[in-house]
This record gives sequence, C-alpha cells and structure tokens, in this order.
Amino acid sequence: MNKKRIAVVAGGWHFPLHFYEQIKNQKIPSGWEVDLFCVSHRNPNLEIVREEKNEYISTLGNSDTNILDKLLYSKIATIEEIERLGWTYVEEPNSMGDWGMTNQWLDKNNYEDYDVFLFTHDDNFIFNDKLFTDAMFQFNWDEWLVITNARNHGDRPIFPVRGSFDFFKKEMLDMIGGKFDLSSSSVTRIGKVDTPKNLSELGDWNGTVVQFGIFIRDNNLYEKIKHLSDTYRISTFCFEGERGHISNGGSDTMSPIIKFIDENIDMDKIQ
Repeated sequence: MNKKRIAVVAGGWHFPLHFYEQIKNQKIPSGWEVDLFCVSHRNPNLEIVREEKNEYISTLGNSDTNILDKLLYSKIATIEEIERLGWTYVEEPNSMGDWGMTNQWLDKNNYEDYDVFLFTHDDNFIFNDKLFTDAMFQFNWDEWLVITNARNHGDRPIFPVRGSFDFFKKEMLDMIGGKFDLSSSSVTRIGKVDTPKNLSELGDWNGTVVQFGIFIRDNNLYEKIKHLSDTYRISTFCFEGERGHISNGGSDTMSPIIKFIDENIDMDKIQ
C-alpha cells in the first residue's frame, strides 16, 4: 500500500530554530510520510538576521505574547542546523513573499507527488506536535480543500485564507492550475535582506490573498475552506507571526488573541 505524502513548504526569512524543530518533531499518522522544504529569501547565516531579532527581543516585556516571541527567537537557525533537521533548503530571489516563495517551490517540484501541502511562514509559533494527527484531520476528508489556521481579521469574505499557515489538498492546486496568481502584486525586494519596519510597506503582497479569495468566491468554494480557530492569527496548534513578531498588532486584533490565550493555552507548558 502506497503511503500518502505531505509536503511542508516554509518560507524562510526569520529562521527561528524553534519553528524548524517543532515542525520536524510532529507526530506522523500511520500510512503517511512528510517531506520538509525551506524556500529562503535571504541567507540565515547573515549577521543582520541576528541583529534584527536581538534588537527586537531587547524591547520586550513579560506579557504572554512577549514570552512567546522570546521563546520563538531564543536561537536563530543556521543553514546547517535547518538541513540537519531534515529540511531541504534552497535560496530563491526575494521577488515576493507569501505565495511567491510557494510558487518558486512549485516551479521546481512536482506537486502531483503529494496529497497534502502545508504552506507556512517561518515566523509561526507551533504549540504542539499534533499538526498532522489532529489539525489535518479536524474535518472529514471530503469536507475540505483548504484548512487554514484561523479566520481572517473581521472575517472578510474576500480574505478567507490569510496565507500564513494553511493545509492545501492537491485538488485545490489542481483547480488553480498548479500555481498561485500573483498578478495583482508588483512590489519586489530582490537584493534586499532587511526586514521592513513599517508593517504596511509590504501591503501590496496582500493582493495575492485577494486573488485567491476571488477564485474561491467565483467558484463557490467557501464551504470547502475550513478554519482551526475563529480567532484571528491563533489556534491551539499555531500562533501566526505578524511580519515576524508574535506581539505585533493593534488592540483590535490583540485583545481577542490575548483572550484566546487565557482561555485555551497553558503557558506553563509552553517551551
């Protein structure tokens, strides 16, 4: 009996070792196998990567989200450490983040070799080892094409998938022609290795999510898009970073996140 296959495709920019270890250490259900890929847009061995995170960590207090950021960035991974964990590491031009990195992977790999994909940023805090045993099977197999981590802010219909941490079935990639539509975004950062300090500087990249949302709407696929949580950016499986930081966000988004942590996350068990 052939095993079903999962490809984890992570966009490499922030390189917290915690993220790469947590994904590597996930339990794998019987009859499945997992391949790990990091598509990087800057070299993690660059000193600027560590400088940015050290500067950021030095400003943090002791709130729950600050503690999670400190844990996430307690060590920045090197290429060697990422590969030692079993990830296939490649660097690509810093043309466009989000699904731009994903398209670069799709250009060089046959997605038809896999049944499920986890497309993820590397600034996400993974809470446990149940992504492939529990999160992926939260819904009946025939009920979904995409399982996204959490509902988007305000539950905007045009943004049903945020693009930060999502399970995709192969069938969904078949429907979009094996590649994400990036035509609505034009900002590129080829040759740049710094992280923009202004959260809105890369707002143009959100257009890729809009294009996918339009596809979902026009093909009446809303019922096939499932969510692990109704709270923006966070579920019991994953806390998505905002431009690299768990603690980023205004009071309108962070208040429900903090409430979610208080009600659902045992901070004493977080490591």
